[in-house]
Amino acid sequence: MVSSFGLTRHKMDKKINRKNKSAKKALKIAIVGAPNVGKSTLFNKLIGGRRSIVKDLPGVTRDRIYADVNLAKWTDEIDNLPVQIIDTGGLFFKEDTLFKGVQKQAELSLEEADCILFMVDARTGINNTDRKIAKLVRKQQKPIFLLANKIDSKEIEHLNADFYNLGMGDPISFSSIGGTFKKSINTLLNKVIESGVANEHINQKAINEEELLKIVIIGRPNVGKSSLLNKIVGYERSLVHDEAGTTRDALDTQFTFNKKKILLIDTAGLRRKSKVYGELERFSVDRTIKGLVRADIAVLVLDATEGVNNQEKKLASLIQKRHRACVIVLNKWDLIEKDNKTFEDYSRAIKYQLGFVEYAPLVITSALSGQRVKDILEECLKVYENYQRRVPTGVFNQVLREVVAINEPAKAGAKNCKIYYGTQVENKPPTFALFVNDPKRISKNYLKFLEKSMRNEFELNGTPLDWIIKKSTGKLDK
Repeated sequence: MVSSFGLTRHKMDKKINRKNKSAKKALKIAIVGAPNVGKSTLFNKLIGGRRSIVKDLPGVTRDRIYADVNLAKWTDEIDNLPVQIIDTGGLFFKEDTLFKGVQKQAELSLEEADCILFMVDARTGINNTDRKIAKLVRKQQKPIFLLANKIDSKEIEHLNADFYNLGMGDPISFSSIGGTFKKSINTLLNKVIESGVANEHINQKAINEEELLKIVIIGRPNVGKSSLLNKIVGYERSLVHDEAGTTRDALDTQFTFNKKKILLIDTAGLRRKSKVYGELERFSVDRTIKGLVRADIAVLVLDATEGVNNQEKKLASLIQKRHRACVIVLNKWDLIEKDNKTFEDYSRAIKYQLGFVEYAPLVITSALSGQRVKDILEECLKVYENYQRRVPTGVFNQVLREVVAINEPAKAGAKNCKIYYGTQVENKPPTFALFVNDPKRISKNYLKFLEKSMRNEFELNGTPLDWIIKKSTGKLDK
């Protein structure tokens, strides 16, 4: 990719990724409750952004969503306390298989949480769903804080009295959107501190995570992205259902593989623009793009039974525009009839159709059986090494001279185009500056030739290469 603004773009991406540079062992707080009681509104308020989708519809949040937050602005008591908030789907207790999956995700968040925020709607009063949730959270034997939400004035504070019947102690009068939020959250956090659940998390030594490898899984709906994520991490981290578009939010999962800390980001499937009917789908598309911006490597998942379509081409284009490393995963390989030329034929066709990321290696797998799932992570580690590779200036120029001697840039009239020297100015991805007598005479085709040569010479498989072309007199620029 040719750019005269390459360094500016790299600095911007680094600024985005610098947010998760370090972390401590966080106090995990799960927010649970019935649909539409205000869980995601509270979650977004705490993190200071719109990470969870908020919509006046039951079942909008389906997976559990994580975010690291700084709650020191609400109380001085937790200045050194790292906190991770977990938003969950509303609990329905229906027989529908999709909502059973939502319930399972909520239950998993309860198991891993240190304490639980149980939110109820004070304006509608206690109901059977609240009673069932109360029974569910009591089994965890963890500190539980009952939030009677939507009490935004003293005049209706009496509404929380109904929830004493849940047998969970004093309800905390709460407002997740009103002007009393600061007072409400301060009361809640003080009760969290008083419970003692946060003691072991305060004043911990920070763990440096500057080299955290961030991988985003992208693809159109129903190609098996969430099933693949679950196989990789070894448990049902993401809700899997045969309804296309089940995952709506971007999900973060951190784990270690071969001694490397990895942050895995699952995203909603990207549909055709004509299919993006409502606000929820627009949020999902936005999450896909934001997940790509945060990541180092994009794992582009294809369905082997359907091949490449325009959605995959659009995603490949997005990966190229964001200058991300890439691994292509061909899922459902177990459903393909094969001979000794099948993989070679598929590989050739995919690289031709997804020319934007022709540098990406191809991994065949089956998320259903777990076949070769480990190969995906191993390939990502190799690609990441290439993505952050630095080539010494002397070695680069030696190869550059040899390559130019074989194939010089095309002449323009009687005047030759001269490449004086080059140097690597950045990594993630490797970015090279070329100093020439006339930048306009370096064509895209010639840069493709250089890129292929450098990729073969310096083991740069899986990563894009950026080029910055600068005018020079041939003397070393200071």
